[in-house]
Amino acid sequence: MNAFSDSQNRKAKIKLFGRGYYRLKEVLSTVPKESVHFRSRRDVWNISEMVIHLADLEAAAYVNFRRAVAEPTDTIVAFDKDLWAESLGYYGQSYEASVKLFRLLRASNYLLLKNISQDVWLNTVNYPDNGQISLEDLLDLYEHHLHKVIEEIDNNREAWNKTL
Repeated sequence: MNAFSDSQNRKAKIKLFGRGYYRLKEVLSTVPKESVHFRSRRDVWNISEMVIHLADLEAAAYVNFRRAVAEPTDTIVAFDKDLWAESLGYYGQSYEASVKLFRLLRASNYLLLKNISQDVWLNTVNYPDNGQISLEDLLDLYEHHLHKVIEEIDNNREAWNKTL
């Protein structure tokens, strides 16, 4: 691959990342309100918990992307999602505020990534459990996570529909 195709591929990734809020809203529009606290299994989060987690993760991404740009090679934030869910009481919370927070944070993160210079993409950070990774790897991790959660929301909705 040449530098031009790498750049085009990165632009496509950034554009997909920037559409994250709309992709989340799209899947949530298919979710009946009655199903948001449904668990398909005891060890699976409900939809509300998943959305609250996404907002927390995007808040970490906000800091981590900026660290990768401004303080390359430093260690970035990682957190124990299950401990946060339990300690912060995700289960009983409504997810509406988290959707709004995700929207704002994702828009800000998108603008940062869209506007940084090509040389900044060479920056790396130390991500616990992943070691030294590039800024683009970090983008890929957050994008993959959103994609996975959207699939889990859809699967949970389908499981709830089967109970009717």
